[in-house]
Amino acid sequence: MAKDEKPGPQIVPAPNGPLIYLTDFTPQPIEGLQNPRGEGYVHLKGIALCRCGASEDKPFCDGSHGEIRFNQRRETDGHLDKRKSYVGVKITVHDNRGICSHARTCVEELPQVFDRDARPWINPDGAGVERVIQTVNKCPSGALSYSIEGVEHRDQEREPLITVREDGPLELVGWIEVAGHAGRAQEVSEEHCCLCRCGSSKNKPFCDGAHHDIGFKDEG
Repeated sequence: MAKDEKPGPQIVPAPNGPLIYLTDFTPQPIEGLQNPRGEGYVHLKGIALCRCGASEDKPFCDGSHGEIRFNQRRETDGHLDKRKSYVGVKITVHDNRGICSHARTCVEELPQVFDRDARPWINPDGAGVERVIQTVNKCPSGALSYSIEGVEHRDQEREPLITVREDGPLELVGWIEVAGHAGRAQEVSEEHCCLCRCGSSKNKPFCDGAHHDIGFKDEG
């Protein structure tokens, strides 16, 4: 980062606690608080987002992680973190099952290309190239990417944005850094990813689709 360049938005996973979302790295003074020498304190302003699944104020943290003794431990052994390439005549589709959030966008929008009951499950020639590109670009986790004429396309140019998916994960786009998790998987986009909100992912802080399995709900 250049000397005068401001850091971009960042998500900081607190130890066994919430996801701290930082967008402004200018220290802000805290009114009405001073140290023993009469000097004021400053801090970075951030929003604490729940990732234990138990907050009554979702998507915000209410401290429930302490009550349920939330553990951020990553439980997956990484055996699914393998990128496979499905080669077509004009386009190659790449897939890493290890980071899929199971949003099902691909299988619902383009079943002639993405069919979980077929072997192989991706048929790059099942639809026109532009349709395949449009569908791959909607993959929120970064599990899917594509190559044309040997050039891979993983990232998109988007403004930083976090979308709270209903009964699902946090979907990040626009190069929001997840602190401490650079190079999170094999050859995948760093421009977008999905973060767990239900507390049950085995690939924390990233989503692995566990919210479907446990019936996670935003309310009640």
